[in-house]
Amino acid sequence: MSKRDSTGRNATVATIGMVARREVRTRFFTKSNIISLAIMVVVIVAGIVVLDYFANRDDGGAADFTVGVESSVAELEPQLTAAGAALGTTIEVEELTREDAETRLTEDLDAFLGGDPARPEMLVEDEADQQLLGLVTSAVQAHVLAAQVSELGGDPQSFNEALATAGPQVASVEAEEEGDDFGPRYLVAMLAISLLLFALIGSGSLIAMGVVEEKTSRVVEILLATIRPSELLAGKILGIGIVGLAQVVILGAAAALPAWATGLLDGFEVDLGGTMLLVLLWFLLGFIVFSLLFGGFAALVSRQEEIGAVTTPLMFLMFVPFYLTIFMVPNDPDSTVVRIMSQVPFFSPFMMPVRNVFGGVATWEMLLAIGIALVTIPLLVWIAGRVYRRGVLHTGGRMKLTEALRG
Repeated sequence: MSKRDSTGRNATVATIGMVARREVRTRFFTKSNIISLAIMVVVIVAGIVVLDYFANRDDGGAADFTVGVESSVAELEPQLTAAGAALGTTIEVEELTREDAETRLTEDLDAFLGGDPARPEMLVEDEADQQLLGLVTSAVQAHVLAAQVSELGGDPQSFNEALATAGPQVASVEAEEEGDDFGPRYLVAMLAISLLLFALIGSGSLIAMGVVEEKTSRVVEILLATIRPSELLAGKILGIGIVGLAQVVILGAAAALPAWATGLLDGFEVDLGGTMLLVLLWFLLGFIVFSLLFGGFAALVSRQEEIGAVTTPLMFLMFVPFYLTIFMVPNDPDSTVVRIMSQVPFFSPFMMPVRNVFGGVATWEMLLAIGIALVTIPLLVWIAGRVYRRGVLHTGGRMKLTEALRG
């Protein structure tokens, strides 16, 4: 008896695997899917690069300068460099003759200093840049002060360092957790759940269309002559799940790798790796929850024109938590309403990754949400399997859900 059961299980696994491989070949390795996936990767990578460009583009508040100095004022170089560094500006100092400087002022030189280091002549091409003039003035004043300190027996180098770093330290009364990293956190969160929504809708639609295509072409009747309906549905979900998971990994990497390479999120406490792993986990759980419904309910219709009648409510079931997550979680990830809703299996795949990004989810809450989802799945398997078995061989008009559940 045990040997017979083992053989039966092995046969079932082999059948499900065969159906899954067929789905992967027909869904993922098609020319249209590869082209569309490649286009999305290019769009995502280009978007990250453009975002990095605008995020790091010079805003005009500081500029880099090249200043030539005569040998008589070369001792101003440390003060010029320190004054620029204090304001976040890089000043490159080159020792030149006046003749060379006059030639280069029309090319790549911003100013030339000569004469007395305490009262240097500042030679420019047309009109002095006010920021550079201010920096030179600060450097000259620091030089004069250092000279006075030296005459009084002090250390000019220590004086210059102290002067360059002197200044008020600005603090904000706003809560620190709001911080300057809200933007990057929000960006990562929105990219994560948008990718999740895209993958779940795409995978669920593939399952629904596949079920209806097989019913329309009567292929399902041939398939069910050799395999059980539950095996066919399980193989279809497994195969398309692999396709969806591969797409999530590819598109997630297309966003994460350029963001890491460009340093877009440098300085911000955003765990890209952990976020992606969490997105993958919730994709798997969310895919199982929604794909069972897509596969089972799609068997209720017999024509492609009617497929919207069953997919639209299911897509609505995904859009509602998606938009609620966007508007509710970033503002207060630890509110009572959000904490309760994020335990519901249809809301968890969207809310939990975003709550994690904003630091508003405890470990026990994450584990509880996963446990509730896992407990819900067997119930959905029973419902979807019952509907699929009754509806997959039904022809003619649309079959009512109540009729399928009663059978």
